[in-house]
Amino acid sequence: MKNLFGFVVVGLFFTFSLEARPNLILVFIDDMGWGDFSCFGNEAAQTPNVDRMAKEGVRFEQFYVNSPICSPSRTAISTGQYPQRWKITSYLSNRDHNQQRGMAQWLDPKAPMLARSLQKAGYATGHFGKWHMGGQRNVDDAPPITDYGFDASLTNFEGMGPKLLPLTLKPGQDPNKPGRIWGDAERLGKGVRWMQRSKITEGFVDEAIPFMTDAAKADKPFYVNLWPDDVHSPFWPPVDKWGNGKRELYLQVLKEMDRQFGKLFDFIREDEALRENTLVLICSDNGPEQGAGVSGPFRGYKTHLYEGGVRSSLIAWGPGLIPSNNNESMGKVNEKSVFSAVDLVPTLLELADVPHPEGVKYDGESLPDVLLGKSDASRKQPLLFRRPPDRDAYYGDNDLPDLAIREGKWKFLCEYDGSDAELFDMEADRGETKNLAAKHPELVARLTKVCIDWHKSLPPDNGPNMIRKPKKRPTKALYDLKQGENLSGVEAPFCEGRKVTIRATVEVNGKDGVILAHGGDKAGYALYIRDGKLVLGVRRDWKLTEAVSSSSSSSLLDGSVVVVATIGQTGKMSMSVAGKQVATADAKGKLTQPGDGLQVGNDLIKPVGKYTLTQFPGKITKLSLQFD
Repeated sequence: MKNLFGFVVVGLFFTFSLEARPNLILVFIDDMGWGDFSCFGNEAAQTPNVDRMAKEGVRFEQFYVNSPICSPSRTAISTGQYPQRWKITSYLSNRDHNQQRGMAQWLDPKAPMLARSLQKAGYATGHFGKWHMGGQRNVDDAPPITDYGFDASLTNFEGMGPKLLPLTLKPGQDPNKPGRIWGDAERLGKGVRWMQRSKITEGFVDEAIPFMTDAAKADKPFYVNLWPDDVHSPFWPPVDKWGNGKRELYLQVLKEMDRQFGKLFDFIREDEALRENTLVLICSDNGPEQGAGVSGPFRGYKTHLYEGGVRSSLIAWGPGLIPSNNNESMGKVNEKSVFSAVDLVPTLLELADVPHPEGVKYDGESLPDVLLGKSDASRKQPLLFRRPPDRDAYYGDNDLPDLAIREGKWKFLCEYDGSDAELFDMEADRGETKNLAAKHPELVARLTKVCIDWHKSLPPDNGPNMIRKPKKRPTKALYDLKQGENLSGVEAPFCEGRKVTIRATVEVNGKDGVILAHGGDKAGYALYIRDGKLVLGVRRDWKLTEAVSSSSSSSLLDGSVVVVATIGQTGKMSMSVAGKQVATADAKGKLTQPGDGLQVGNDLIKPVGKYTLTQFPGKITKLSLQFD
């Protein structure tokens, strides 16, 4: 009788645990490569906290995100729909830049957000980390994150609402005088706190843990986004773990991020109720930046439709939800299931027993048995991709494919018109090295039609008008520009290896602002005023070199004045004010062509220089750029 009673109790408990709605945590990492976790093959850095989650859970090797760049990838995993449906097709930038690329200014709050569906069903919903689906640069009227179905939020510089902004510190720098980056974002919502960028993931974790604790006390299930941006450049590891060069800095940041994850993972693991009824998902939003993270065996990087840009290292953990691994040394590894970020939304809704919003058709398919390690099935429909409109050329590839499809074992890529077809067998050649298009003409014809029909069925962007070929790069010698002018990366001058001379006539009514900026925080040049001093900045491979005028150069404030700045072919820099040289410096190398555009009187995309304010305080009556 005792045994019978025991079986009844166990049976009742098991039934109850199945019916309890699971807590859900999505860890969505910014710009991390498929091969960056050590459990996915990284031998250059260890990620023990993530590795333990993989060992105790399931690791998926054929999981995809739905765009090779941040904002659309985030839109897909939040809505269960292709991001093109919402005109979010590249990273959200300033107003003019978004408009030039044919994009929305922010994600429409009417989108079928996973968070909102869960919130309506009684979940406590919180977003902690990068947002980048609206509210950045000069787009300061985007909806707050809480309008998208979140009860609470804490974001970084690319989102509306309370935020953590980064302080920076280098070895040898006075810790009482840290640097600041992205300070202009203070105006994008109330409740700003500053903390060291090297600790910022832990800052988000420290906000998420009390949120989850409060939800548990209120007997509510929770859905939490933890979306860190540590491994997105610029890389700022702790000063005692500094590295030499981009790759070493990246690896140190990666290891530190993993260490900070441990606090969150241990919080869930060490609480029996949470451990038995929480599902944690960990993956990256797109492939790595070239020279920082690695794509494992795959071709390509962030911005590319090749596997390295869109395949993501997914881990699912949930001891009470995922069948036991039987103490396997590496945990479960699913090498077969082909599915993607849009599939997570209907899958999580099914696991939570939450209905779909009325009238919504997801591009994703519900695959609960796959996610919980019970099946190695794949989604039934093929996965389709369209490149960001401003990324026809990037990271050394001057003609990237426009469209792509993954169907069964086949990966196919082509241009908007179907030309330049590439066909790869993912079972035999996952590195996309052998183009089989010529051997399978009928398959190519069918997949071409599928890609083009899908592309034409979606709202367009300006990708077809932003095709960048080397022979079409503007190479003229002289540009006359006006204050407020904003040129896209395609329209901007070709500066690589050329001498640049900036001549500007300005009337200055303040001590801070940008005269001209071309490029971003990776490559480019800018002329600006900071604390009343004229500054010429050059970016080469993320490093900023500045020529700064002395404090005695007060002639900038004396009515209309002519300033001239030059950057030589070898990186020699000089500036003059009213015909008098005021500063020199050496960037030690030729300019490299930026991927980002040019602005006159501001810099709201990815700041080239180290600014206090970006809006120019006065008039730029004349400005010319000469290239030799």
